[in-house]
Amino acid sequence: MEQKSRTDYTLITDAEKLPKVAAVLEAAEVVGADIETTGLSPRSSEVRLLQLATPNETFIVDLLSVEDIGPLRGILEDGPVKVLHNAKFDYAFLFWHYGIRLSPVFDTMLAAQLLSGGDHEGRSYSLDAVAGRYLDEAVDKTEQVTDWSGRLSERQLQYAAKDARVLLPLQERLKSELELEKLKLVGRIEFGAVGALAEMELAGIKLDVAKWKELEIAVRERRDLAAGKLESYFPEPEGMLPLEGIGPSLNLNSPKQITDAFKLLGIELADTKVWTLLKVEHPAAKALLHYRELQKKLGTYLETYPKYIDEKTGRIHASFLQCRVPTGRLACTNPNVQQIPNEDEFRSCFVAEEGNTLVIADYSQIELRILAEVSEDPEFVRAFNEGEDLHRLTASTMYSVPMESVTKEQRSDAKRINFGLMYGRGAKSLSAQLGTDEVRGRKLIAEYFANYPKVQQLLHETADRATKERTLRTLAGRVRKFKPADELGRQEKGALRREAMNYPIQGASADIAKLALIYINKALRDTEARLINSIHDEFVIECPEKIAPEVSEKVKQAMTFAGEKLLKNVPVEVEVMTSKEWRK
Repeated sequence: MEQKSRTDYTLITDAEKLPKVAAVLEAAEVVGADIETTGLSPRSSEVRLLQLATPNETFIVDLLSVEDIGPLRGILEDGPVKVLHNAKFDYAFLFWHYGIRLSPVFDTMLAAQLLSGGDHEGRSYSLDAVAGRYLDEAVDKTEQVTDWSGRLSERQLQYAAKDARVLLPLQERLKSELELEKLKLVGRIEFGAVGALAEMELAGIKLDVAKWKELEIAVRERRDLAAGKLESYFPEPEGMLPLEGIGPSLNLNSPKQITDAFKLLGIELADTKVWTLLKVEHPAAKALLHYRELQKKLGTYLETYPKYIDEKTGRIHASFLQCRVPTGRLACTNPNVQQIPNEDEFRSCFVAEEGNTLVIADYSQIELRILAEVSEDPEFVRAFNEGEDLHRLTASTMYSVPMESVTKEQRSDAKRINFGLMYGRGAKSLSAQLGTDEVRGRKLIAEYFANYPKVQQLLHETADRATKERTLRTLAGRVRKFKPADELGRQEKGALRREAMNYPIQGASADIAKLALIYINKALRDTEARLINSIHDEFVIECPEKIAPEVSEKVKQAMTFAGEKLLKNVPVEVEVMTSKEWRK
């Protein structure tokens, strides 16, 4: 059955009409694509409508009536560019229910986010907001929240058709803007990563709940001991009678009560932030930081993560956000499986299914390699090309000792400085981290820059450019736009300079990581392996144990290839290990 409406769309309720639809779409260069679903999760909701628009025709396929969309597979998996808004959502539904991998895609939401240059303040990236900004066209989203599972109204069909049609002029405008801003390459990287991320979210990650609960009990005991130790440093406030059995008399999570308690010790705290407490020599400050760390582990991770386990799959399916962080790094939510505490007792609770194993791969010192690439510092470049331990080399030159005589502590200091200066840290911050005074910190930094002058030149020039020109780019061209310096206070200017120093490095790392996602996903497509997590420059893949060696090699090659796309002067190294549990 086919209905030609007076409102510029064709409603398809008969699968026999799909070959004709495919023929029309095949002749188009771009196709606006959208879906309407009965809910937000593909694991618990259905796809009701599939809308496909060319400049001349719009088709709405009612998937309640048309169960087999096989004739459209070739169009959706190849053929013309599919223009979508928040393509990961559509990809996930079509892959979960029909095994379709949308390709190639142009995502108008990601394009708009790229064009913002990392400045998302006060901006919405919904379809109606983006269309309003770039087309000056209103998109009424009232019907979006209506019931799509039953008989559809004309208003719903009109809404569905318009959502697909508006994507075509929107793509044309955004494509032009990306070209003007020299963001075509970064756009291709982001659009290419959509499928890998959608499939990774659908795969999910398995949590050993019993082991996690045991860890929760252990950490709660540690937290309670830490609370008792912390309270022991403070005298009882005058006039307060201890009441047996009601717990501690001091609310350790109240900044005001903590500040008042420190006053009883003769210590005036401006606030209870980490850096303030690190400067306090009294053991109560260190005890408070330890207590807070344990409390965070309980509240943020141990008590909440089991609630995210999907009843159907028995796995956690987090959501990854592509372009919400200015550097281009992935963000993660519901829950954040990128920020699991970096200790084995936490990581080892994430496991492979029975008969499977995890392949864990990460780049070796990728950000320092990027720093060598962009600074062209001869010592940095030489060290990587000759396979030297950069942290040991740095310690050797800073402490004026032979490489073989560098102590573990000296190498650790050099590592902190290598990464700290790259993140724009000053003497005050670094000296606190190194456990030394600020004068010594300044001397170590001066010695560092004396040995790596082009690194110093790069960092300062980058910060100056961000202040004056207000724009920075990564090796792939990802852009960061900064606010005018004259609109900022002193502290904000300092923060801007620190962010600027690191942006080209961390941004290039994000570009490489997303390229790696694309290549890993492609390399594993015909295997039983699947990506299950991405933590900046680390990737976790789950696969049957018998194919782990093959998967390890494929992943290593894919990641190396991704790194070599941007790094031309220093080698790319990838470290791979296999384990039943997620370990470092």
